[in-house]
Amino acid sequence: MKNGVLAQQLIAGASALVVAGGAGLVASTPVFAETYMAGDFHNHTPCSDGRSSVETLVKKSIETFGLEWLGAADHGGSSPRDCRVDDPEGDGSKTGKGIFYDEETGITIKGDVATSQGHRSMWRWQEAEDIIYPELGRLAGEMKQPMLYAGVETNVPGHEHVSMTVIGNQTPQNALNQNPSKRDIGNASSVAEFEYRFDRSDTDFSKGAPTHNWEGKVANATGTGSGTWNHANKAVPSVAWLQANYPLDSYYVPAHLERAGVFNPNGNNGFNINHLRDFNNAGPTVSVGFESQPGHQASNNRGEYRANFCGTGCDSVGVTTFGGTGIYAAKIGGVWDAMLGEGRNWFFFASSDWHNRGSFSIYEKSTTADFYPGEYQKLYIPRPSATSKLTPQAVVDGVRSGNSYSVQGELISSEFSFTAGNVGSGYDGNKGSPADKGSNPSSSYLPMATMGETLVVKRGQSVVLNLQVNLSDHANHSPYSFNNPSLAQIGIKEPLNRPTLRQVQFIKGNVTGVVAPSSANYTNGTNPSAAVIARFDASSWTAKGNTRTMTVTIPNVQNNMYIRVRGSNLPAAVPAETDAQGNPLNDWDPENADQGPFVPCNDAACPSHLVVRNNQKVSSYDVAAWSDLWFYSNPIFIRVSDQPELLVETNAKKAVQLAKGK
Repeated sequence: MKNGVLAQQLIAGASALVVAGGAGLVASTPVFAETYMAGDFHNHTPCSDGRSSVETLVKKSIETFGLEWLGAADHGGSSPRDCRVDDPEGDGSKTGKGIFYDEETGITIKGDVATSQGHRSMWRWQEAEDIIYPELGRLAGEMKQPMLYAGVETNVPGHEHVSMTVIGNQTPQNALNQNPSKRDIGNASSVAEFEYRFDRSDTDFSKGAPTHNWEGKVANATGTGSGTWNHANKAVPSVAWLQANYPLDSYYVPAHLERAGVFNPNGNNGFNINHLRDFNNAGPTVSVGFESQPGHQASNNRGEYRANFCGTGCDSVGVTTFGGTGIYAAKIGGVWDAMLGEGRNWFFFASSDWHNRGSFSIYEKSTTADFYPGEYQKLYIPRPSATSKLTPQAVVDGVRSGNSYSVQGELISSEFSFTAGNVGSGYDGNKGSPADKGSNPSSSYLPMATMGETLVVKRGQSVVLNLQVNLSDHANHSPYSFNNPSLAQIGIKEPLNRPTLRQVQFIKGNVTGVVAPSSANYTNGTNPSAAVIARFDASSWTAKGNTRTMTVTIPNVQNNMYIRVRGSNLPAAVPAETDAQGNPLNDWDPENADQGPFVPCNDAACPSHLVVRNNQKVSSYDVAAWSDLWFYSNPIFIRVSDQPELLVETNAKKAVQLAKGK
């Protein structure tokens, strides 16, 4: 954003400590971003239970939906289907397009024998190394797109799913501008080793032979107490393994973590807040947040959150999503606010969880299940400076930094600035250059903090927050141009593919310190201090072209705190969508007679696949998703200078020290 805040490249791998009134910056990469780049790190191909090949996934995501980075992340375990080929029907046989590995020549399946669908399956560790990553390397060369990498949606012992990667020697950018016959694209052996060792669906004990000799794999527990045992003896150690071996080039992000209900001590479902605390403690530079805005946004039970998800009486936490976001982040004062209230580096992410189009082909635009990566949700991380080489490492750095935000339906663009600074010495939210701060300590411009960072101020000083967002100047990817049925209820006519930002909330909570594992509050997932401190709409923000600017002053700071923001295309008091304060309501499933109310879809163009209730089409599936859009930022922390540093600062320093020691 051309607002005087310049991109700066410092040491890779940490958020910055910003001290108002004199001290400098603890390095990060980058501190402030002029623009951000969109990507996705949770999606699927026929190598697990998806339907589009690696090539289709990558090309659709980048060439059609505008992503600049992509982590291909199939489930851990095994699969019999070759994901170099589209498999539109999902079983490798009905269309003649899908292919099974054991029907191909030149394929040697490694490891212990596993079968599925009557065919020999390949373990995911081998697929990551021998199938998925070589495809990414080939595509990186063909598309001149170096920011492709292999990840895994790992099946977590004692829990459900986590999006993770280890970059290791993943270097697909080496494919660029080289002779294809001599191309060196690196390898994905590091992420493959993690999957082999720790995925609960990987029951192969071959040690990765003949390619590897991975010793020391621990078997999963089953039965009474297995969830508790697996968490303590496999899940937490897996994070510790990443922290010990790959502290700067891996991430571990629990996925759709509310979906499978609360934690089951005797099974493998659910995450409670104590488990998130355990992960962050074990991996302070690795386990740094969660996907509380899930994929599957076009499903009728949005995100696939529903009653009885994991069996009778085992509901998703919150039962539904709220504006497409899980209750852990959507509820003010809930789990996310509790984590932030400890000063933890615990950040918010969104993903597509792409599998298929439900009742539609993967080649069609309508969907009753999923959106392609970038089609509906985008995760924005900082764009490295023009002098920096684009590599998958930049994705991990961006995730770890907390300098990121997530957007549905192109509600806002890649030009985004959320900053905090000290009032009274020249900072007005739109001035100052981190470059000035680093090279000229006597500069009249004070340091600023952005998302993931901590501004340290003297007791009693005031802080000004500045948010600048840019609205998109083009239609989003919705195939529908009829008027938004949710807004139609309150007399607003706006095409579904041309959303407008209508409200923004600033949410503040107190930071009271890290909760010790021995404390009775270690299982407490609330922060009662969290509240909306400011609301903006067209009557209160400043509009200039496509830019919307909002400024909030926090006077006389006396305690540690954090501030995060979110916004929507829906104003307050939209029936079945937002409450009187503008907060999102339950995303009820129109096919469930026990839920409601629902939004009618009265336009003649409302598609035929929508749910009909009482002879009336209602907003459902993809129409419901395109109607109800939100963006979420990550927090800025503020600390009073006479107080001990926050955990987010401590963990940032750890990353800096690790980077210096490389």
